[in-house]
Amino acid sequence: MQPSLASLVCTALMRIGTHMATGFDQHFAEQKMTQAQFRMLLSTWLEGKHEGVTPSRLADHMLVERATVSALSRVLVERGWLKRIAGENRRSHRLVLTPAGGRQLEQLAPLAVQLAEDTLADLSKAQLKALLESLDLIESRLRSHKAGEQELEKRVKS
Repeated sequence: MQPSLASLVCTALMRIGTHMATGFDQHFAEQKMTQAQFRMLLSTWLEGKHEGVTPSRLADHMLVERATVSALSRVLVERGWLKRIAGENRRSHRLVLTPAGGRQLEQLAPLAVQLAEDTLADLSKAQLKALLESLDLIESRLRSHKAGEQELEKRVKS
């Protein structure tokens, strides 16, 4: 049985994603920062600025499970890079970047950008734009699929 083109592309994306995450983790081992932690700090800043962001919103933004955000935030709060602040009610909270977390992000962002530049150096600007457009379409499809699954779960529970 011949694999479909779509399955070959998906397999390549998973392989590349795994390799890129591992490469990031190795590159930033001295700073005691994983790619997941870096993405969490960056996403907290992008989504929450100074007001903070709910863990559920972060999970949605990062396309990960809420439990992953909880585990990552626990480590980043312990390190003093994130802080939990009161949410809309007594059972909720928001995560906000601390000044130390901001400094960590400022220090690592140029290194992450350089790693990205090095990784994608063989692609032309036109190829990068086309790749980004394709990845945006894939992400949009994943988000709509996830939203559909969540809606189905709500209906089943009702």
